[in-house]
Amino acid sequence: MADPADPATGRVPPGTFHDLVAAVGPVAERFTAAGHRLYLVGGLVRDRLLGDDRTPDHDLTTDATPDRIRELVADVADAVWLQGERFGTIGVRVGDTTMEVTTHRAEAYTSESRKPVVRYTTVLDEDLARRDFTVNAMAVDVADEALHDPFGGRSDLADRILRTPLDPVESFSDDPLRMLRAARFLARYDLTAADGLVDAARSLVDRMEIVSVERIRDELFRLLDVEDPSRGFELLEAMGVLPVVLPEVAALADDDRSRAVARVAAAPADPVVRLAVLARATDGAGTVSALAGSLRLSGRDAAGIRQLVEAGERLSGLTGPPDDATVRRLAATCGDRLEVAVAVAGLVGDLSGEASAALVEAIDRLRADGELDDLGPALDGATVMERLGLGPGPEVGEVLAWLVELRIAEGRLPVDEVERRLVDRWGR
Repeated sequence: MADPADPATGRVPPGTFHDLVAAVGPVAERFTAAGHRLYLVGGLVRDRLLGDDRTPDHDLTTDATPDRIRELVADVADAVWLQGERFGTIGVRVGDTTMEVTTHRAEAYTSESRKPVVRYTTVLDEDLARRDFTVNAMAVDVADEALHDPFGGRSDLADRILRTPLDPVESFSDDPLRMLRAARFLARYDLTAADGLVDAARSLVDRMEIVSVERIRDELFRLLDVEDPSRGFELLEAMGVLPVVLPEVAALADDDRSRAVARVAAAPADPVVRLAVLARATDGAGTVSALAGSLRLSGRDAAGIRQLVEAGERLSGLTGPPDDATVRRLAATCGDRLEVAVAVAGLVGDLSGEASAALVEAIDRLRADGELDDLGPALDGATVMERLGLGPGPEVGEVLAWLVELRIAEGRLPVDEVERRLVDRWGR
């Protein structure tokens, strides 16, 4: 972490934010000349204070209204995006720098609404007060690089404390998704929940009902992207939020749930893979179907999870070296996730170490021989119709499915051999 900021001035060591400020310089000049204030804000500030020197997209906040932001950037921006304008955000690109400029706002959820009510303000501290956690409620003035930290985020970052700027009851009530987000930040930055945070969440779990499924899914995926999300799961359980987000996991016995979370932490940091691990720990295919509905998973994500679960179920009976057809069938099921499926199967106990090693050896051998390439039918539909004298229809689909099974069962055969078998089996 960088040296502490001067408590009197809020300044950090010279140069801490210099490259970030310089990158937004052309836009900052327009705001300053027009008498407006502009600040770097949120995660960008937090990560730089942690010594992260990457230059992600720049989040900024200002006392200018959205229509005024549009006017100020019009002559300097190479591109402007207005999709977020109704929430006070204007997207801007200048050269290689992409930024989002948002009017200071104080937003809250009403008792029944799934969408926040946005109210603009000209006061920076009001904007920072409505942010999720103190470690994200810091801003840097682009005019002089002074750090504005009215809620002690720098100190909490140093002490590894997760705290809300306002009373946690008010903060979580305003946006209940912050309870789920707390799990991600706790795990990602190795923080400890401040006194009162867990109790506040437990008292407000019912408020999660107003949060859209899509926001819950996206935040859960971000937690599952964390290298080790274990402590995040522990916090969700302590807050009473786990049954809302993943009821199938919450229903497991304590020891089973602990093992499942440990397996998630050991799996690749890919939400699809990790949800497959959780599905195998619960009801398998049944859990996949439940997750697809409760989280409104995309068809691609649901199919990926189902692939890995089905692969694990198929591998659970494998005790020795597999035959080639088994490996080809597994490759056809898993596609480009074949190695991941094998790793997950070993992780969750579907495969013994010996069986896993034998399977990996067989995969490597068949892949080197080209036996795992193009596991589809050796003949296309047009050729099938020509050889069998068929017109378009369901019978062609049946023949193509048979050809796929032939490819998997016997491997790559010469085309003339495939055609001979085709006529022997399906010819009239």
